[in-house]
Amino acid sequence: MRLVLLLLCGSLVLTACSAISIGEQDVFFPKPSVTPHTFDLEGIRLSDTTVPVADSVNVNAWHLTQADAQATVLFFGGNGFYLVQSRSYLRALTRPSVNALLWDYRGYGRSEGEPSVTAFREDAIAVYDHLVEVRGVNPKRLLVWGHSLGSFLAAHVATERDVGGVVLENPATTVDDWVGHLIPWYVRLFLGVDVDPALRAESNVEQVRALEVPLLVVAGAEDNVTDPAMARRLHREAGSKDKELVVVDDGAHNGLAETETVQAAYRALVGTVVQTAAASQAVTEEGPRGE
Repeated sequence: MRLVLLLLCGSLVLTACSAISIGEQDVFFPKPSVTPHTFDLEGIRLSDTTVPVADSVNVNAWHLTQADAQATVLFFGGNGFYLVQSRSYLRALTRPSVNALLWDYRGYGRSEGEPSVTAFREDAIAVYDHLVEVRGVNPKRLLVWGHSLGSFLAAHVATERDVGGVVLENPATTVDDWVGHLIPWYVRLFLGVDVDPALRAESNVEQVRALEVPLLVVAGAEDNVTDPAMARRLHREAGSKDKELVVVDDGAHNGLAETETVQAAYRALVGTVVQTAAASQAVTEEGPRGE
């Protein structure tokens, strides 16, 4: 909200006496909510749980399971993500035969603690470890999916832990690039912008260069929050040999996960992850040749 006000003030300075029209569509932002009690996706079970993370903090998580699932996706939302407003992701993530774990960051919803960059990074690893060590998820069948701010966390986990695949949706390259896109140069002439060093250190560019697993990068051609050029750069610089870029025509910053093009690419990625995991398991079970 503060960013919107800053941009509005900058626009007023530059446009002098020009009029700005504000309609009803600019005031109301309805978002349908969902709770464990109203969740109603057929064939999918939702478990409302808590996951212990750093500093004796517990975060609220929803674990979605289905009988024929062959993989699991761990989701990292944007800075405005809340479980109760995740209806579209609950559908999109589980349309293939995939289990999913979504969670509220510390300080969000019913999760305990205070938000910070360091804490988010540590919590992301802790939630991954919970899935693998407590719930017994095979890392080779585990995908991480990050949207917007969550792309930094998904990439962080993928470089620190074993995963089968990565989805970066509306990602940013670096926080500096992101701020530069959100606040145009002509506004910054009138407003000082100081980025916290902890935020400035975040770089998806460095993280994706280290990736070796299959990667799907998703962007909206009309995204005015994270420039799709950043997604293109991350796709171009990623170390993964198996990587795909999907830019949704007329796509914005939200709502891409349920589109046909993204769902098709997601299903293909899940298929690749499952096949690779099965092949790896077969080699392990067969043992060294010549014995």
